[in-house]
Amino acid sequence: MPSTILIVGASSGIGKETALTFAKNNWKVVVCSRNLKKLKDLADFSSKNFKKKILPYKLDITKSDKLKLNINRIIRETGLPDIVFLNAGTNNPNSKNIVNNKQTKKLFETNFFGIIHCTEIFLPYLRKIQNSQLVIMSSVAGYRGLPYAAAYCSTKAALIAFAESIYNQCKAVGIQVRIICPGFVKTPLTDKNNFKMPMIISAKLAGQIIYAKLTNSRDFEIVFPKLFGFVMKVLKHLPNSLYLKLTSRLLK
Repeated sequence: MPSTILIVGASSGIGKETALTFAKNNWKVVVCSRNLKKLKDLADFSSKNFKKKILPYKLDITKSDKLKLNINRIIRETGLPDIVFLNAGTNNPNSKNIVNNKQTKKLFETNFFGIIHCTEIFLPYLRKIQNSQLVIMSSVAGYRGLPYAAAYCSTKAALIAFAESIYNQCKAVGIQVRIICPGFVKTPLTDKNNFKMPMIISAKLAGQIIYAKLTNSRDFEIVFPKLFGFVMKVLKHLPNSLYLKLTSRLLK
């Protein structure tokens, strides 16, 4: 069964640990991000510790003028992937402004528009592979708006809506679209948070969960940890009046 996974956004955190988990399970792993040095370090670590090869490529999904050219080159050199995992994303959680137009545009450029552009480029390749998967990283933060996270929540909500919108069209041409909505995972991104993060799990465990779900299930939505996901699902369906009253307690 092992074949090829291509991960966009794999220099640290969940993407890195997912790459290592797939490599240890004998998959061909192609990793991409802006930080080529970290990817090369990851490839060296995998080679030395697991005797498994990971192929690193520099890729900046915000450079739209060069994105198609670079992805085409990666595919040409590494072959068609069975799974494309679009994991790239960023955040600036400690902004003091209620709304920051510049910051919001920056987050959307990476978290949403970069993912959309990658999807457009990868879909023709995925159509050539039987039972291929397009996997998009979102977050439970996309379920409902949260104080101090207007830009981040908006990008993640947009990704969920996007994945739902293209699901059936992609299914009709043999591509399974999947959305991942984790709760708190300890990564360099969440290390920036200055608040308590309930039920936080390690990036290594997140990578193992993702591997298990992508190889052994066909669920559209992958949510973890289970209990935290359940709580967020309940909050998602609360009446606005009650939800907004509850979240008012998060104001500092």
